[in-house]
Order: sequence, then structure tokens, then C-alpha cells
Amino acid sequence: MNKVHLIGHLSADPTTRDTASTKITELRLVTDRPRIRDGKVQKDPDTGYTLKDAEFHKVTVFNGLGVPVREHKAKGDQLAIVGRIHYTKWTDADGNDRYGCEIVAEEIEFL
Repeated sequence: MNKVHLIGHLSADPTTRDTASTKITELRLVTDRPRIRDGKVQKDPDTGYTLKDAEFHKVTVFNGLGVPVREHKAKGDQLAIVGRIHYTKWTDADGNDRYGCEIVAEEIEFL
């Protein structure tokens, strides 16, 4: 099963581009996770709060699903996204193989 659930904030305003057959909206979603070293969650020595590391995700939204996002959401807004992981491979101008990973959104909820 290829299913991803993310809750995070937009790290930039959504962008949209048109192709011959569809509109594609791209999002940059930032999530955080506890910092773990040697199997232990790291705490800030001064405050005792859990230290966190940011993860940045490229999210692609096709057609009508992207309309409310691009019309009503901006950098800093929180979203919940359900989708799937999609991997791509291409050859760059120098003949090197390149790889990419993105989340293709299937559901988006405003939080």
C-alpha cells in the first residue's frame, strides 16, 4: 500500500502551472519530527522541550483539487494531506541519472 499522511505548514505560497491537459499546483510542506540520537529523543537542556528537525516535502496537486489551495492558502498556513509517494528518474543535460520524490495529493484538509 502506498499511502502518506502529512500534517504541516506551507513553507512557501502555492504555485500553479498549466500543461496542455491539466493544471498542476505545487506545494512545499514542512513537517517536524523529534530529534533522535542513539535511540533517545533529544531534549533542550535549558527548557526540557523536545528538539525537532524539519522535513520539507514537495507536494503535487492535480486539476480541481488544487483550486481551493491556491486561492485560499499561503505561506505559513497549516494543511493535512493524504496522498501517495511518487518517484521519478530522468537524465540531466550531462547524461547523469537523476532521481526525485514527491507526494501526489489525493485529499487536502485546511486546518
